[in-house]
Amino acid sequence: MRTAWVVFALLLHLAGCSGGGSGGGSDDGGDIELEAGPDEGAVDVGDGDGREDEGGEARDEGGEDAAAEDGEECTRTTDPLSLWRERPELNLVGSGPLTRLGTLDGPCVVDGYRVVAATGMVLRFEATTEAAGMVTARLALYDARAFGGGAVAPLADAVGAPGFTATLDATIPAGGEYLLLVHDLDLHDAGSYALSASCRAGCGRKATRFPLVLLHGFGGWDTILGSLEYFYGIEDELEGQGYDVYVPTSDAVNDTPTRARQYAAQLDEILASTHARKVDFITHSQGGLDARYIVSTLGYGDRVGAIVMISTPNDGTLVADALLGDLPVSTAVLSALFDAWGAILGGSEADTRAAFGQLRTSVIREEFNPSNPDDPRVVYWSWAGQSCGVLDFSCQAASSGEVVDPLLIPSYEFLVGDEPGHGPNDGLVPVASARWGTFQDTIPGDHWDEIGQLADSGPGGPFDHLAFYADIAARLCAAGL
Repeated sequence: MRTAWVVFALLLHLAGCSGGGSGGGSDDGGDIELEAGPDEGAVDVGDGDGREDEGGEARDEGGEDAAAEDGEECTRTTDPLSLWRERPELNLVGSGPLTRLGTLDGPCVVDGYRVVAATGMVLRFEATTEAAGMVTARLALYDARAFGGGAVAPLADAVGAPGFTATLDATIPAGGEYLLLVHDLDLHDAGSYALSASCRAGCGRKATRFPLVLLHGFGGWDTILGSLEYFYGIEDELEGQGYDVYVPTSDAVNDTPTRARQYAAQLDEILASTHARKVDFITHSQGGLDARYIVSTLGYGDRVGAIVMISTPNDGTLVADALLGDLPVSTAVLSALFDAWGAILGGSEADTRAAFGQLRTSVIREEFNPSNPDDPRVVYWSWAGQSCGVLDFSCQAASSGEVVDPLLIPSYEFLVGDEPGHGPNDGLVPVASARWGTFQDTIPGDHWDEIGQLADSGPGGPFDHLAFYADIAARLCAAGL
């Protein structure tokens, strides 16, 4: 028999991605996202008696449902969650109006929907069955652990009756994805139902499907610019909008394998505490290389949804080549580079050499990139910063007045030019080197403006870094990540 599918969307616009709008009983308007099935992609629904599951094999009228109609009991009838996990054909993604009609075509049928919502949202789900039918609707909301194996208790559940409404009210404890199951109370009867969702409170808050994890670049935290936090004001801004954000730390100056392993240990803790299946990395500078290493070398591709890289030297930087003697440069240029970056990193020449060791073009091109290919399960996005010289007035006019910070002038000027590896840059990373995966855009800022550091950054300057990171979060939400 062919199991009818149900697509079910949301109150208002999209879910968890953006605020706005209003709904009955809502205090401030907002969105929740509800999608049918787990998440690894949509499945086509055929018009015949069979349908395809994720492995591409048709499911015909025989099997579990047919056996149940002959009087046999459902498999694991006391655990609808396990029964639902055996039905990959319900792995659908859909959207529609507030209320959708569905049908349980036979016994042992459990319909599942993914819900993406923000911390503190109060959601109401309602399922009504026909008065003439025998279906007793049951709703159950689970956290992200439900998408895996094993028994998991629902966060909340509700039971209706034929012709009456089952109403489930749930306060979302943490932003992310949840699973809503709809089935007959005893999994014995078939029939149609109407399902609706609404937001009752906290509706303007925003969420991504997976927690956001910010990874800093080299020289981060303890040494960069004294006591300033690396991602200046960004964690507070995103959390204020509703997103779940984590900012692990690693050695300020160390190689990528060491830093990546330090991050990975903290990533394990984040996944365990949130019950999330994956995280989304938002990275700056060397943090992007660390994230790529975590995925490709340490094997975390199944636990990462996206790597967002901002001015990551994915092709290295000639500044590192010069500082480490790979390029023949004048003593004056070399001295200026060491003085500038020594002041930024707050350490000795040895610290500076160590920090730049991973950024040499030969190391990245010949060793790092071949050893860390992209994982097809992970989305890779990149942005590049592009600054302007003090006397480059045409560049400044096209970039809202952006001028490279004085500390970055030596390396910025060194990178400007037409030779290979040179060109537009942010004072450390050439635009061409920052391109990786799906390149999004260039932003008008130098390497420190990109994370809100130094005097010309922030909402009052040419580059609003807080709005930039909020836009990244919104894009991840819209992409279902």
